[in-house]
Amino acid sequence: MLWKRVAAVLLLAAGREALAQRAGNESICDYYAAQRYGENNVTTQLLLVQSIVTLAYAGSAGLPNPIDENTGIFNKGNFDGIGVYLRPWFDGSKATTNLNNQPVGIDWLDGGATGPLMAFLNGSVNSVNIDKSTNQYRLFTHWFTAFGFVYGCSLAPKFPRTADSGGPLSMAYVHKFMNLNQTHIGYFVEQLTLASKYFGFSEEDAQTLDTFMNARYAVRCAPPINGQLYSICFAEECPLAQPKPDCDAYKDLGPSGTSNVSVVTTTVNNPASATSSASTTSEPPRSTTTSAGDANPSPDSKSSSATLSGGAIAGIAIGGAAVLLLAVGLLLYFRRQSAKPQIVPVPVHSGGYGSPAHPPNAYYASNAHMSMASSSVPQEAYMGGHSDMSGFWVPPKPPQEMGQTGHDEPVVPRPATMSPQLAEMESP
Repeated sequence: MLWKRVAAVLLLAAGREALAQRAGNESICDYYAAQRYGENNVTTQLLLVQSIVTLAYAGSAGLPNPIDENTGIFNKGNFDGIGVYLRPWFDGSKATTNLNNQPVGIDWLDGGATGPLMAFLNGSVNSVNIDKSTNQYRLFTHWFTAFGFVYGCSLAPKFPRTADSGGPLSMAYVHKFMNLNQTHIGYFVEQLTLASKYFGFSEEDAQTLDTFMNARYAVRCAPPINGQLYSICFAEECPLAQPKPDCDAYKDLGPSGTSNVSVVTTTVNNPASATSSASTTSEPPRSTTTSAGDANPSPDSKSSSATLSGGAIAGIAIGGAAVLLLAVGLLLYFRRQSAKPQIVPVPVHSGGYGSPAHPPNAYYASNAHMSMASSSVPQEAYMGGHSDMSGFWVPPKPPQEMGQTGHDEPVVPRPATMSPQLAEMESP
């Protein structure tokens, strides 16, 4: 037993040394891509993410130096002594995919399930080869990009994507019919953590990622962030988010969040914007004023204006007075407009775990369970800042949902006229 303790201490020390070598402004993706493959570029970043994601789903059995607990999300496993089997969420046997706010069963493993994943992991092929006509190809292509943002890859926006994107969706909306509990989510996150460690992540980096994702997603009624909802743990056993849960926000879930959510805004005074608006709106009156200004002759023009008749002079005077009143009215109007505060929505920053290029409040949407490839930069979905997470994560209770099949709707293929949408993920 002594040698095990010594080994643990050495591993911990090695992890701390690796953490110390990583610059404070360097993301975990950029750092480990360079550490593992010798360079930090779009190719090595994508390779790192593909390796972690495929291992998390397929498991390390049959690979060199396998991790016993890394059984794979698509395979049967255990979490805190409780049996877990998440494959039915992906193979269409459970109606858990949210298609236009309706639960349907869709086979997301129609590209060979773990076959192409293991072929990539064991070195039989140099890339993850999944038939491009399958749902599985679409799902994993999205996941690679989505987890790129989760891990803070600076070049994640350049990762390959599919063309049939329907845009980013709310995390809570995508997982609406999955009825996930703490055990489900805990196992899912654990597999990602173990896969990260398998490919060289330090204990500290891996555990920080693990803790944050559990605190962010394995709770009920987490309050909205920039109008988006991130709780995906809907079972009654899931602990309420602390310190202020907002369950009402989850009663009317929509693709982009919920109508019950008030978008966070800030009040700013923007004189430049008001001036620009006034200038544009008052262009015609200003032109009129310029014409009226010609009626006030300069010294050089007195001789020509002296020839005007009395009626003409009277007409010009009346017109000038009217224009002056109009100008005064416009001035008062725009002064009142500029005095009103302008409400500007707080921008949602792109970001990822440990990423300087993608700061906290990153791209939402991509959850590891269901996600969608997007032609645009995904919104925030998984991770934000590393704040205190006490009170979020408690030991899971025995799941009441395990072994239940949930919905009885039949498995259906992807409709020809509309494709199932998955959420963009900043973090799983």
